[in-house]
Amino acid sequence: MVNKFSTLSFSTILAIILFIQTGWAQGGPGQRQERHEQMEARRIAFITRELSLTPAEAKAFWPVYNEYHEKRNEMMRKHRSQRQQLNNLDRLSEQELLLIADAEIANMEEMAALRREYHEKFKNILPVKKVIELYEAERNFNRNLLRESRGTPRGAGRGRN
Repeated sequence: MVNKFSTLSFSTILAIILFIQTGWAQGGPGQRQERHEQMEARRIAFITRELSLTPAEAKAFWPVYNEYHEKRNEMMRKHRSQRQQLNNLDRLSEQELLLIADAEIANMEEMAALRREYHEKFKNILPVKKVIELYEAERNFNRNLLRESRGTPRGAGRGRN
C-alpha cells in the first residue's frame, strides 16, 4: 500500500509540474526555452507513466537518463552543425565530400556507442523489461510529438495508437 501510495504521489507531483510548466509557457520572452522545458516535463511524465517506475527506480533512473539525454543532445547539435556543409555539395571537392561522408558514418558510430554505454547503465538500474519499455516509450513519445506538430489525430497514421 505504501509503495502504491508513493508511486501515486510521485505521479501527482509530476502532473503538477507539468501543469505549472504549461501555464508558464504562455507567451513572453524566453518562450522557446519554456516550450523546451514543457516538452521535457511531458517526456518525464510520459516515460515515468509508461515504465510504471517506482519511486526508488525513478530516483536511480532519472539522473542517469538525464545525463544520457544531455550527451545525446550535445552530439546531435555537433552533428547538425557538421551537416550544414551539405548545402554546398556542388562546390566541394571530391576529398571534401569524402570527409563529409566518412564523418556521417563516424557520427552514427558515436551515437551507437553512447546508446550502448547507457543501455548497460539502464540494465543495472531497471529490470530488462523496463529497459525495453523505455525504448518503446521514447519512440512513442517522439511519434506523438511529430503527430502534434503536424496536427495529425492520435489514431491516424500507420495504424498505431
